Amino acid sequence: MERVFRSVLFVPGVRPDRFASAVGSGADAVVFDLEDSVDGTRKAEARQHIAETLPRLGSVGLVERLVRINAASSDWFFDDLEFVRSLAGIDGVVVPKAESPEQVAGVASSVGGAHVVPLIETSRGILHAAAIAAAVGGVRVILFGAEDLTAEIGVPRTVDGDELIYPRSTVVLAATSVGADAVDAVFIDLASPDALRKDAARARAMGFRGKMAIHPDQIPTINDVFTASPEEVDRARRIVEAFDAATRRGEGVVRVDDKMVDAPVATRARRVLATASVPRAIF
Repeated sequence: MERVFRSVLFVPGVRPDRFASAVGSGADAVVFDLEDSVDGTRKAEARQHIAETLPRLGSVGLVERLVRINAASSDWFFDDLEFVRSLAGIDGVVVPKAESPEQVAGVASSVGGAHVVPLIETSRGILHAAAIAAAVGGVRVILFGAEDLTAEIGVPRTVDGDELIYPRSTVVLAATSVGADAVDAVFIDLASPDALRKDAARARAMGFRGKMAIHPDQIPTINDVFTASPEEVDRARRIVEAFDAATRRGEGVVRVDDKMVDAPVATRARRVLATASVPRAIF
């Protein structure tokens, strides 16, 4: 069953006390993290917590369960691969600092049935985004990371986000080229829900289908922004119905609400309807 990725919540692998609340937060996907949120001295502990706790969480709605391994350049990469290979109850593996299709394909061949989710967050990854998206016959989801990228470039991350226009657009286009969903970066200011909404709305306007989160309190806002409103769904339905009727009459253009609708507009409307009909997490 296809799932939407409006919201992707990260939870540290060393915090098993937060696993159940993360899965029950309303997020469409939860990432059990072995990377940035886990100190180098506690990687084995995080793996143990995930292995012991994940099977006890049971089945909750339609939450996708992912594990973020450590980067290929790290000391823990191969241990992480061996761990996820034997781990039951996960749907996919997040590959951080993905920089080449070979990296993604290598992880995919190592983890078997779990799907691979590249996290593009470096300059090399941005420049190779299209090739990464096309790895393993095309990925389902691509995550965009802003913190590592802006640190590498040496610029502050701003609320307006002008410094991220090119990399964000590149990731969206790469995902679109293979029919995948692009998911935008985390917003780290937990005390500014209005700024989070603004950041999420900007991402949606750029073509992202969802956004990553670092706290359960961010999930309702993110889900709201990336869910088509009843008004949007109604307009999309009327556009599709009117265009299909026009097509049957041999016409390629139709007027809806005093606006001209042609094939590309109808295609966008069909996507709204398709996304609105996809099952989401239920609680």
